[in-house]
Amino acid sequence: MPSSNGIGHGAFSDQSFPRTLTQILLDGLRLLALRAPRGRAITAGPGVFFALAVLYLAVVAGFAAFVPATAFLFGSSDLPDTLADILLVLAAAWLLVRLAGRDVVWGTAAILLATTIFLTAILYGLWQCVLFSPDLVEEAWPLGLIALLVPLWWLLALLALAHWLAPRSLARSVGGALLAWAISTAVAWWPLLVPMLTLATNPDEIAAIDHDTPPEDADTEPAGTPLFDAEKAMYDQPALLDAALAALKPQTPGKVDLYVVAFAGDAQENVFRNEAEYAERLFAQRFDAAGRVLVLENNAATVATRPLANWTNLQRGLDAIAKKMDPAEDVLLLYLTTHGSAEHELLVDLDPLPLNQIAPEDLADALKTEPRIRWKVVVVNACYSGGFLDVLRDDSTMVITAARADRTSFGCGADSDITYFGKAFLAGALNETVSIRDAFELAKQSVAQWEAAEHQEHSEPQIATTPAIEAKLGAWQRTLKPGAAVPFAPAGAGSDSRRDAENAEE
Repeated sequence: MPSSNGIGHGAFSDQSFPRTLTQILLDGLRLLALRAPRGRAITAGPGVFFALAVLYLAVVAGFAAFVPATAFLFGSSDLPDTLADILLVLAAAWLLVRLAGRDVVWGTAAILLATTIFLTAILYGLWQCVLFSPDLVEEAWPLGLIALLVPLWWLLALLALAHWLAPRSLARSVGGALLAWAISTAVAWWPLLVPMLTLATNPDEIAAIDHDTPPEDADTEPAGTPLFDAEKAMYDQPALLDAALAALKPQTPGKVDLYVVAFAGDAQENVFRNEAEYAERLFAQRFDAAGRVLVLENNAATVATRPLANWTNLQRGLDAIAKKMDPAEDVLLLYLTTHGSAEHELLVDLDPLPLNQIAPEDLADALKTEPRIRWKVVVVNACYSGGFLDVLRDDSTMVITAARADRTSFGCGADSDITYFGKAFLAGALNETVSIRDAFELAKQSVAQWEAAEHQEHSEPQIATTPAIEAKLGAWQRTLKPGAAVPFAPAGAGSDSRRDAENAEE
């Protein structure tokens, strides 16, 4: 006979597997709506649970292809976390039925897992709503609200299930639901607990925190220790910059020469060094600028061999180039790559050196050389770089930015070798065409496609140009004999920028 709470003890034996699975899924949906399951398939065996486990893995894998894994609370795209989730649901079900005095572990676990699947689908939908809403995507509160409501709803579902299993004992139902909630959400809170347990069981670590010193057996340097001699780096700068400028070739009379300055502002990520040194190879080998490229970069690995990327070196470098080139005939291409702020400042950073950030007005001042360089292409590859357009534009200058004034750009970070815009503009478009304007249009399309594929807010690269600068660039392009395409490779990955540039010159 069925029990008073509707749990049947012989239902499963009379049903086919697909029907049982369907009824479990319906019970999971009812539980998600905080309604008691019907319990017609509660005596299901392990087969249904494992079938739902496979379905859960497939659902998580499918969602992970469209949204970041962090969108999910109960469905990480990381396989070990998802498998742990399934096992914890089983453990929570075992606890609930034990406290209720029932013997329906597999059926209860299957209902909970079905509820988890539906909850994951809802999370995906909520994430998509936030991601594609321009008003919400840059706000913190929508995701914070989701992170608060989802575990609360899961707790309410567990309370409903616990009360259904043991309707005559409110205290046992509430206690069981709370314990089951703590167990089933362990994937989320365990990573936070591990450091606390480590500190509690390791006196050396506690002493290190109390006294701001590392444990006695630590063989690593304290955080923030520079990888170079900061004082020597500052003293070496004039000589390094003078040597780099002395190596620049003078202009060719009667010919439009291209001079390039590549500026990598942030030392914390190699992606900017990679771009600056790739720009050196690209323009030297493909655009006949060998011997006319100056690289300024902030990176601990090159602090002894390259002049730093700071405003002073940029201003001095541009002044020296203005004297090398024919400022009325030749073209300067300035490529800056670093992080940018919403206040439209370029990050200039090489800890522990005190370097100033560069605002649009600062860059405009650096470009006021003596003699004045007339023809210029300025490319600012940074978040919010559209804020540089109005300050830098004039009749003989083309300004290209990786993003709108109020948008971020993508592709930087410790795991990236090149930014989205750098990949699209330098490594992609400029290996297909020698037209700077055409390269920008191709790069803009590529960046938009990549951002759409990853559901990112579009950065919308910008350009400010004039007929005069485009006519000048057209005259330069008509006399250019472009070299072969130059494959991108990270700095230090089997290529040396200076050696490659010297070979191109020879």
